[in-house]
This record gives sequence, structure tokens and C-alpha cells, in this order.
Amino acid sequence: MQQKNPAIPLAAVESKQLKAIGHDPAREVLAVQFANGAAVYHYSGVTKELHQALLAAESKGTFFARHIRGLQCQKFEAAPQVKHLPPDDTEGGAL
Repeated sequence: MQQKNPAIPLAAVESKQLKAIGHDPAREVLAVQFANGAAVYHYSGVTKELHQALLAAESKGTFFARHIRGLQCQKFEAAPQVKHLPPDDTEGGAL
């Protein structure tokens, strides 16, 4: 059975390695989506200060590799992207 991704909102970051990150300060969990994939990884033990240092780093990828990559993590498959269907031709949108 596949684990559900506990919702941590992600924000895009400028990085060649990291696509988006999010942080849950109450649980000290950093959510990371890498530039080359769709899965989201949750890294445990990331304090608010460590998260802020990552955001401020000149190279987020290098900072991540040096300070976060070795922490315990859990992989979650990304939610499927919703595809919007074209409107149907019926009156009122009913099929």
C-alpha cells in the first residue's frame, strides 16, 4: 500500500537541483521535490533555522547536499496532475 503524502505546501525555488521545497516547523520536516522527478521527499529533523539557511543559501543544491541529504527521509509519490477536459457540447454541461 502506497503512503499518502502528508500535505506540506511546496514553493518553487531557483535551483538546478531542487524544483520546490516546503517546511513544517511543528514537525521539523522539510519537503523536497527535485528538478529531475515528481516524487516528494520528506526529511526529518530540519529545524526552522536550517530551513531558513537553505532558503538564504547562494546555492540551494550545494547547501542541501552538505546539510540535509544525509538526514532520514521518506519518499512519497506526487499527486497526479489534474487534466482539465474540454467543455462538453451538451446544454448545461450535463452528459
